[in-house]
Amino acid sequence: MNSLSKAGILTLIFVLTFVVGWELYWRSQHLALSYNDDESLWAHTRKEIYQTSPSRPVLIGSSRVKFDLDLEAWQRVTGEKPVQLALVGTSPRPLLNDLANDPNFKGTVIIDVTEGLFFTPDGSFPEREATKRVEFYPKWSLSQQLSFHINHLLEDHLYFLDEERLSLQPLLTDLPVPPRPDTWGGPKFPKEFVVNRFDRQSTMTDAMVADTSIQNKVKAMWLEIGGHSPKQGVDGPLLTAILNSVKQSVDQIRARGGKVIFVRMPSDGPFHEAEKMGYPREKYWDRLLAHTQTAGIHFEDYPVLSKYQCPEWSHLAPKDAITFTEDIIPILQQKTGWFINRNGAKTPATTASLSNHQ
Repeated sequence: MNSLSKAGILTLIFVLTFVVGWELYWRSQHLALSYNDDESLWAHTRKEIYQTSPSRPVLIGSSRVKFDLDLEAWQRVTGEKPVQLALVGTSPRPLLNDLANDPNFKGTVIIDVTEGLFFTPDGSFPEREATKRVEFYPKWSLSQQLSFHINHLLEDHLYFLDEERLSLQPLLTDLPVPPRPDTWGGPKFPKEFVVNRFDRQSTMTDAMVADTSIQNKVKAMWLEIGGHSPKQGVDGPLLTAILNSVKQSVDQIRARGGKVIFVRMPSDGPFHEAEKMGYPREKYWDRLLAHTQTAGIHFEDYPVLSKYQCPEWSHLAPKDAITFTEDIIPILQQKTGWFINRNGAKTPATTASLSNHQ
């Protein structure tokens, strides 16, 4: 055996030893397996929007609808699973516009309204991040799709492929380096906060639910984000322009026979108090529904929805997400008059008023 072959074998042994050791290390940290919620996974899910119905709606919004509507619970009740297109930390308006401009989309859309993200100016960070996904979808090449499916097979078994938590960039972010004065590199959420399923469902880990110290770290991040965010929402002509844009998109979807509803998911504690101060309901939520002439479900209006508490003020724990989903489906049916499958059978929505509406 020549020296070149020996070097190749030694290199292979070294690489395999490192990979196996790296994988075993992360498994020893008791982290749950998580999929990369990247452009390819979003594009893969985006392809499913053409077979939607009230029982299988498209979900757009930010992180709350990814945590709070449990897709498997919805499927157990209705027989079908929603198409989860929501994006963490973004405004749903670019996605709504994308659906409105797609002549082949005639489905049902549930829009999660988190005011601080929904009512953001064009070109702002929440808008840009959502627009990146919209623009990526038509450019998703065959080679990228092949790579995605191969990577999916590996992600089913290998923890270290979790790029969002375990790649070099997030690991470097975790280093205890003090920030430079007057700079902010963005929030640093603990690894135990969230895991993502292949259907794009986001859930808190068991450690996050059980450990108040981890919850407090996330709360601290919300306070930090709040300190770097506007204290008041947009107003005047800018707000009117946003409402006009949303109305145009909603009208386009309806004109093709589609359906739309807005949903305000639960929040509590200082987070919710800040939201109420910065985005008064009558000025934003109520005006949104009136301007677009669209039905909406606000968690505060229904005791069955407002009873839930968020471990870190902004998202539901997995067990609560299951029952919250079971609770909101009949309200959706009654509020909209949509025909939603219940246990596999189509039942017309009642026209009676909601007994639990305040």
